Amino acid sequence: MLSNFRLTFGSSVWFYVLLAIAAVALAVVVYRYTLPPVAAVRRTVLWLLRSLALILILLMLFEPVLSFFRSERQRPTVALLVDKSASMDVSALGDNRLATTNALLRSPELKHLAERVQLRTFSFADTATECPFDSLQRLPAAGVGTDLAGAWRTARKALAAENLVGMIMLTDGSYNLGASPEREASSAAIPIHTIGLGDTSSRNDAVIADILTNELTYLHSRVPVDLRVRAKGLKSRSARLRLLGPQGAPLGEENLRFTEDQTELTVSMEFEAASVGDLRVTAVLDSVPGEVTADNNRRSVIITVLENKSRVVILSGPPAPDLTMLRQSLEMDSTIELTAFVEAGQGKFIDRNDAPTASELEAAKLIILANFPTRFTSESTLNTLLRAATDQRIPVLFLAGGQVASGRLAQLRELLPFELTKQLPSAERVTLRESGTHPALASKNPLPAEWSALPPAFGGNGNYRVDAGVQVVARLSRAALGIPEDEPAVAYWCFPGRRGAAIFCWGTQRWRLQLASGGNAATFYDELMSRTVKWLIAPAEERRVIIKTAKKLYSGGERARFIAQVYGSDLQPRDDATIDLTATSGDRAERVPMRSRGNGRYEGDLVPWAEGEYRFSGRALAGTDTLGSDGGIFGVEAFNIELVDPRARFDILTRVAELSNGSFAPASGAAALLNAIQPESRVVTSKREIPLWNKSTMLWIVIALLAAEWMLRKRSGML
Repeated sequence: MLSNFRLTFGSSVWFYVLLAIAAVALAVVVYRYTLPPVAAVRRTVLWLLRSLALILILLMLFEPVLSFFRSERQRPTVALLVDKSASMDVSALGDNRLATTNALLRSPELKHLAERVQLRTFSFADTATECPFDSLQRLPAAGVGTDLAGAWRTARKALAAENLVGMIMLTDGSYNLGASPEREASSAAIPIHTIGLGDTSSRNDAVIADILTNELTYLHSRVPVDLRVRAKGLKSRSARLRLLGPQGAPLGEENLRFTEDQTELTVSMEFEAASVGDLRVTAVLDSVPGEVTADNNRRSVIITVLENKSRVVILSGPPAPDLTMLRQSLEMDSTIELTAFVEAGQGKFIDRNDAPTASELEAAKLIILANFPTRFTSESTLNTLLRAATDQRIPVLFLAGGQVASGRLAQLRELLPFELTKQLPSAERVTLRESGTHPALASKNPLPAEWSALPPAFGGNGNYRVDAGVQVVARLSRAALGIPEDEPAVAYWCFPGRRGAAIFCWGTQRWRLQLASGGNAATFYDELMSRTVKWLIAPAEERRVIIKTAKKLYSGGERARFIAQVYGSDLQPRDDATIDLTATSGDRAERVPMRSRGNGRYEGDLVPWAEGEYRFSGRALAGTDTLGSDGGIFGVEAFNIELVDPRARFDILTRVAELSNGSFAPASGAAALLNAIQPESRVVTSKREIPLWNKSTMLWIVIALLAAEWMLRKRSGML
């Protein structure tokens, strides 16, 4: 309902009143005597018309704003979040949490709560989704992973515009994804009421808790596999742990003995990568007598086997701390074979007199120019480098330094899309600021530190100028000195036949050394180099058809999601293609319907029919023409992260309720908890402002008043 309104002015209202009175007085004086004389009534009408026009003109100059205040009572909203992760369906363990949940959803106490408040319902597992209340009982409990904190963040965001007074969670409290629910609950703005479901006691069980290995390896190399096996209540029992390859081929085994009531064993095995391609490796723990389920006794991982290591060649100016840091960072990557050629002056190199040969450079997957070329670099070395990199399309990473010579660098202009505008780069202490993003740095996790948080490096205003099409992700910053921030600091480019990156500042070893006490930020330098080198080494994607799964390994009950990209002969996205995709496992094959999502992207999904290894192959058709084809493998296993520790965690739910000023109850006490929730409506006042001074209506009224005055004057014979 409308409570009141208010008129405000851009300047003093009393000043406006004084000017308005003066305007009225002026109009009265002007029309006190007229030539020719007119009747008193007409004079009154004339001075009223002029007074109103002047008052409105003054009103427009003082910028009045009319404010309306509307108050209304808003019904309270409560979010009901129901856990639909796989741990909620553990009836095989004699703990039927799903049935208990459905009984609570049918309870009269919940129905009475829905009458008192606006009840908004969400289902959650690894993600949360709003859904109708009636569908909650029909949804299967098959989610892979539980993110408690993420669930109420999603609900709070979805209901931000409503009078959200609390949340109710029906869950077992077992979380394995996302932020700590206890830490998040401590900053919750509304109470979180938790209803605990399930049995909190541990059951006799053995589980493969983790499997760790290199996801990328090389042909004929030894691949280490570390396994963590956890057992509860199986003291003095034994079991065999096997490592299996494709088609169940044995790769290794070890006999385990659980010596305590709660035992955790770490087992290390290794095998030889005998073939190139995707290789599925499965760890199997034979069923242990007395354990309640064997569903968590098998875990898999898919490893990509490459033919050989990627050779990286460094061409460097004189030895410097930056070079040492670079080598240390790259040598941590077991997939890289590193060779460095370091100048010693006069065209010579440390540990060898001759410059690198064409064959040595042509064999590289990546060439790094670190503080190179200098004024001592020979013409023949530059020509060899230019020919090898352009002929073999080898990507280049340029790292600036104080000895880089502009004349020598200009000879590589065909290879590098930038130029040094000075004979030698000027050096100042500079910081960095973010300027953009690039796929080279894209990851599910951001870089460990912000660019602006890095220690100062060396650079100079006007040192480097990049070509159009080069993507700058960070710039040098000297804002405190009043210098324009247009100097590139970190850049990436990808042109036909040329791909590379550049860091236009030096002294970057400080990014590694001076961040050593900064927690995750200490890994910034290594992360930056690792992601950049991996992007540069990765083969440029020239296939016109790319088909892959969202991930290589799925748990039982998950839908496998397929993603495809289709390009024409001009490498432009094609939206008119038809994707013919088939997935096969054993003697069964199924077609996967693919839907266009625009810009050459297609997606589809498949419900796997059994555990095991699946192979898929597809082709893109435009009419009767085949644009290209692609394929791969993915795996489906019974293991679900929810089964590593399926016991209910009432301790977590109790803490969440306490920290958020909510309440906790087990399923048996849910009725009392629901009845105790008595939220009140709130009065919400909304404000609407209407600027009067810039309305065309005001101007037309002024024009109408002045026009009426003029017509009346003309009729009276006045000038």
